[in-house]
Amino acid sequence: MNLPQVKVKDLQQIDTARFTRFIQNQMSAMPHLNNPKQLAIALASKYIKLKDQPKLTQSVILGKEVRSSDQTKVVPLPTLIKNNYIYFLGTGNNHQVVQRVLSKRNEWISTNNKNDTLINFRWQQTQKGYQYDRLLSGNKIKQAVNHFEFHSEISQKSNLFRNLSQYCEENQLDILSFVPVTFVLDFTTEKADIWLLQFLQYYENNAPQSIKLHDSQNKFYLIRRQLNTYMQITDKIISISKSKIPSTYHGHEYLWILKPTQYNRGRGIHVIKDLDQMTHLLDQYISGKQQMKDGQIIKSKQFVIQKYLEKPLLINNRKFDIRVWGLLNQDLEFYFFEQGYIRMASEEYTTKNVLNQYVHLTNNAIQKYSPNYGKLEDGNQLSFDQAATYFKSKGDFYKQIVENIKQISFRAFQSVRKKINVLGRRYCFEIFGLDFMIDDDFKVWLIEINSNPCLEESSLLLQKLIPRMLDDAFSLTLDQIFPVTKKQVGFSVPNYSDNHNMWQRLGKLQ
Repeated sequence: MNLPQVKVKDLQQIDTARFTRFIQNQMSAMPHLNNPKQLAIALASKYIKLKDQPKLTQSVILGKEVRSSDQTKVVPLPTLIKNNYIYFLGTGNNHQVVQRVLSKRNEWISTNNKNDTLINFRWQQTQKGYQYDRLLSGNKIKQAVNHFEFHSEISQKSNLFRNLSQYCEENQLDILSFVPVTFVLDFTTEKADIWLLQFLQYYENNAPQSIKLHDSQNKFYLIRRQLNTYMQITDKIISISKSKIPSTYHGHEYLWILKPTQYNRGRGIHVIKDLDQMTHLLDQYISGKQQMKDGQIIKSKQFVIQKYLEKPLLINNRKFDIRVWGLLNQDLEFYFFEQGYIRMASEEYTTKNVLNQYVHLTNNAIQKYSPNYGKLEDGNQLSFDQAATYFKSKGDFYKQIVENIKQISFRAFQSVRKKINVLGRRYCFEIFGLDFMIDDDFKVWLIEINSNPCLEESSLLLQKLIPRMLDDAFSLTLDQIFPVTKKQVGFSVPNYSDNHNMWQRLGKLQ
């Protein structure tokens, strides 16, 4: 094999990043090699001088010739790489922050080859391409991934409500005390007509007198005919839940909110004021005619429709929600990150205009396009401490709101304890984004749970929280599966010690 010559300079120090670049440059020169370990074998004639034995990843000198006085300190390149781990990082959702965090762990080296069979850790936005059957403790090459095989049991909106409903029924809890009234509209199943009729009957039963249907079953047939989609024909009358809608969900407009189940970041969500608008949107989604502002087509046959919170708690007359992070590790232990953030709307709240997303949807992915974005808060975001100060007259934000959020979060994950890793895959873990709202009575409501939460560092606050959140998460997961000799400290958060892990263990799913 004709190996490229490495021009040696008297480098007194070379850090992990520079060493990684050297490896990647060598791989570019030899494209037939698939990973750093194969490169190490090919470069067996190259040597590394270690400045500090036995720490293999400390300051090094790359070279072919070594002074005789250094012979005792020389180890072959394969020996060094054998003591490293390889990771593949998919692009998107600010993947650079994941790379910055992993770079603080000296043993980790990246590869650009997603088909590399020697990869130890894969991080991607989705689990596409993951081979979960290989995640076994007895495998020669140990591998971990950042998604659970069945995370959709909690991250898909319809599944979250179904699993929580079953859990609450088993444990004699009232789901409607912490989750909005929710109906699943799934037009891929023969039960679609039953669920649609159930929603229409509930809608009529709780509607103001001015918009009563007076014949929900007739309206059902009209909607079904307009949608022109297969549903089982039935005349069955569905029993209506007697649970009362909380007063904060009632307003002058009687609004509901429609969401396709498999999308996140506010995509496809609409506040609806009447059934004609709902029917039109369902038709658009089912037929694939619904187009986003960026030209993306959204097609779906599965939806949830929830009662809209018409009397939310406001900050400076604007709507907000709360984003927190949850971590489920490889042993199904659930952790809660101690600090989250407030996501603010860009315009003052009103129920008169349901089409203005900058009023109603607080996702940063939507708000960042508003002409008012960032004018009142950096990135339209506030810290927990800022919220606690603002609501001081209302109550104790940390004790009444954050503690309740923790309780609801753990309850939600308990509801999927038998489903999210039903096949017992060994090296999975996942970070989730959980969204909550507070109503005008200072009561907490779970809105949804997301896989692949946004990692964009869109404010000074998130520039502090997100790297620390990832770093502390890896300490509880990757570092337990793949031990490192030393991790560099570099992600400080005010009021927290660098040695303190900000993930609080709430319990094990069982």
